[in-house]
Amino acid sequence: MTACRMALPGLVLLVATPAMAQDVTLRVWDSFTENSEGMDAIIAAFEAANPGIDVQRDVQSTEDMRAIIQTALNSGTGPDVFQYDTGPGFAGVLAGGGLLRPLDDLYASGSLDAVLPWTKERVTFDGKLWGIGNQIDFVTVYYNKDFFEENGIAVPQTYEEFTAACEALKGAGVVPIAFGNAAGWPAFHTFSAFANNMVPQDQLMAMIGGSQSWDDPAVTGAIQAAFVDLQANGCYNPSVNAVSYDDANALFMAGQAGMTLTGSWMINTFKDNPFETGFFFLPAPAGMTTMPPAGLGGGYFISAATEHPDEAETFLKFLFDPGNAKLWVEGMSVIPSYSLEGTDAQMSPLLQEAVAALGGDAMGVNIDVLTPEAFNTTMLDGFQAVLGGERTAEEQATALQASVAQ
Repeated sequence: MTACRMALPGLVLLVATPAMAQDVTLRVWDSFTENSEGMDAIIAAFEAANPGIDVQRDVQSTEDMRAIIQTALNSGTGPDVFQYDTGPGFAGVLAGGGLLRPLDDLYASGSLDAVLPWTKERVTFDGKLWGIGNQIDFVTVYYNKDFFEENGIAVPQTYEEFTAACEALKGAGVVPIAFGNAAGWPAFHTFSAFANNMVPQDQLMAMIGGSQSWDDPAVTGAIQAAFVDLQANGCYNPSVNAVSYDDANALFMAGQAGMTLTGSWMINTFKDNPFETGFFFLPAPAGMTTMPPAGLGGGYFISAATEHPDEAETFLKFLFDPGNAKLWVEGMSVIPSYSLEGTDAQMSPLLQEAVAALGGDAMGVNIDVLTPEAFNTTMLDGFQAVLGGERTAEEQATALQASVAQ
């Protein structure tokens, strides 16, 4: 309360009046360097809906965020809310160090009921929920619908039908699968697609966690199928290791390849192809379950040291309210981690397909976002060597295990 003096004849009174409400400043860090204007629009909408909260946004690259966030949180100079990697080597480390505020109560309140169940697993460490995953990415097979229909090729439902489609496309005179691995990292996605389908999920997660060996027949089989057999059967364009990722995409977009295996980040590009484009998840071999690799571009977390926990949670509830889907989908080209069914977000037919497909609970993992740098370097160099005929699938499986056993 503040006091206001009122002068009356022969008397001075002190009259109590309400104090001016003070805005809370919420410090938010994110890495939306390429979609910065879209995030500014989201924050402006949040501030308009919550006039007592001002957001002080700090945007920085993913690399810079990784380099400074732990020190900033430890020193008390960090943000109240921040966007960060969801993996055990990133957010898991912060949670283990007592630097994150658990969000179990926020989830239990029902405010996040729309969040897809499988994304919660990616932010759960030691039995607690520490964040909200966001920016769904997945690896899939895009295909030329027009070409498939013209040549009587059915959309594959089994792995055998997938290899049969490759043969049919070869017979029709086009490259079955556009694949450019000059940079090495595109093979990460191919390996994830095959490994999730050919290695039991509990075993794969144990490998990623370090409790089981990568030097395993199931891993060897996935490498053999992805990088030896398909290439030997002419399913890829020639000289895969000499073709860039962009050139492989261009080959598909030009109608010179019937399929390409890549990520959901290409939806906005492929929706403008001169032919109708669809996608399907790489089907698993007989006896296995199709587990499409899906990951999160990041997630949102609250600092354990925040002085504004209620306002921080209000911010997260706004970000993950399906009523605000347009801000993510149209303004940011991001697939948020909740169902978009019934929202008014405008989506291309290809994006609509993707959103519908992501509604299921059974999703695999993008391996490279969960594994250490040494392992990823071995993937990059080793898969190029396998594609180049310089290393066998068995040797690569052994090398993968050696990279994490050091």
